[in-house]
Amino acid sequence: MDTFLRDLLAHSEWANAVFFSAWGKSPARDHDELRARMAHIVGVQQGFLSLLRGEQPGGPPGGPPLTFEDLKARAASSHHDLRDFAATLDSETLSRMVHVPWFPDPNFLITIAEALVQVAMHTQHHRGQCLTRLKDFGGEPKNVDWIIWLWKQKPVARWN
Repeated sequence: MDTFLRDLLAHSEWANAVFFSAWGKSPARDHDELRARMAHIVGVQQGFLSLLRGEQPGGPPGGPPLTFEDLKARAASSHHDLRDFAATLDSETLSRMVHVPWFPDPNFLITIAEALVQVAMHTQHHRGQCLTRLKDFGGEPKNVDWIIWLWKQKPVARWN
């Protein structure tokens, strides 16, 4: 299970790096909607990682969305931190329960494994929205499906 979760996170990182590459070459590079949505994706990743590390997750940042370059750097850093965290996990740790404070009542507990699946699936959900909007704004979205990543023999993310 831990290998599968690391693969799921590796795919998510690869797919986000591919998205950023396509986005950076598009007329929508500075589009507020895409910047806000990507800031949300990265913020949720960082919030869950803080939670899983036993830290207090921060809230959404205020102010205007970050620049494309700042978002790209923050996304790469977030994925790096998730990768490092996941590399330390064993089956016992993955089954440990954590409290998710975003759902106030009833008290919501999930396993670390379930939280990591949520991070990957939440990212996939919003990345799909971003790819659709990228096309709407004149960009050329790439196919970043899980099966494509497997077919390409699980390439690592390239953030450059």
